[in-house]
Amino acid sequence: MATWTFIVEFGGGTYCSQFHAERLQDAVLEYNRSDPSEQGAIPLDADAVELTGLKNIFGTSGLTEKDEQLILASIVKTEISK
Repeated sequence: MATWTFIVEFGGGTYCSQFHAERLQDAVLEYNRSDPSEQGAIPLDADAVELTGLKNIFGTSGLTEKDEQLILASIVKTEISK
């Protein structure tokens, strides 16, 4: 199982969180269920795209349900050492 690190820019703040999932799309769904920022920075689009020329880093965005504020996210497939 992979670890996915989310770096989310929203409402003038930066929020970081990690999720464990086999696939990127599953990690995004887990993010959307949990709202780790506790600021309403959901939902993110599950169709994140790999950034050109880079490996294991993806970008996606979304609009908040409440007032359609922009959410920007970078998601990194992260190797965790023990």
